[in-house]
Amino acid sequence: MSCRGCFGCLKFLVFVVNFIFWLFGLGVMAVSLWLLFDQQLYLQNLGADQTDYYIGTYIILGIGAVMTLIGFLGCCGAWKESTWMLGTFFLFLVIIFLAEIAFGVLIYFQEAPYPNVIRDSVEATVTKKYHNNSTATTQTFDLIQEGLRCCGAEGPEDWARSVFNGFRDLDHAPEIGIPRTQADVIGGMALTAGLPKFNIPTSCCKIARPETVQCQAAVRDVRLMSIPKDKIYDKGCADALINFAEEHFIYLVAVAGGVALIQLIGMILSCCLCCTLRKIDDFKA
Repeated sequence: MSCRGCFGCLKFLVFVVNFIFWLFGLGVMAVSLWLLFDQQLYLQNLGADQTDYYIGTYIILGIGAVMTLIGFLGCCGAWKESTWMLGTFFLFLVIIFLAEIAFGVLIYFQEAPYPNVIRDSVEATVTKKYHNNSTATTQTFDLIQEGLRCCGAEGPEDWARSVFNGFRDLDHAPEIGIPRTQADVIGGMALTAGLPKFNIPTSCCKIARPETVQCQAAVRDVRLMSIPKDKIYDKGCADALINFAEEHFIYLVAVAGGVALIQLIGMILSCCLCCTLRKIDDFKA
């Protein structure tokens, strides 16, 4: 009776853990499908870099599909008492666990240059993706600038060469004798007569809330060499995000360790259940 009770408890634990994992995978897939087919988000990304958006969404969809498959194998393996399902589930967890360890080692020894990834991502957002037709990107980056009290990638000057101010990348423009913008291009920056004049997002304002008149006046028609640093954040968001990640690195490690521990427990439970089922089959034979 005690052996049957232990076996039933083990079977129940494996089923419950993997059922939760399966539901979480379905949730991730649902979010990714919503990102792919939501009409409003689709229209927001018509003028943005669609390739990055779709690649990221398909990656999320793939992660959700793998999680759903793993959870399904674990649930069915425990419910049907199938050794091959439990074995496949165990193999998937081992592969993912080893991949996470390898990624963690690369990050720890900085073979994976995450500061460069953050810096390039922020630079691309400021120069190419932040504009009125990309509401999701705009709102997200506004929250970053307000929360971290930063502006631009390396500083508020970056907004002078952003699509937010009508700047276009002329490196790949056809040679037709005149630039595409109404301004002359000198040194890769659109210039009007005299010093450059441009607008800065209101989320860079530090004297008041972004929706106030004082803030809107402070960020409008700013000249490049005379940016009011007493009214606008002068720290770049790339360094701010890197510092934030480094300061909260211990929390990221704790979360990663918790996930790894859950995976390790799942591997141990599935292995024990699979071995128990094999012993039962041998005993019946």
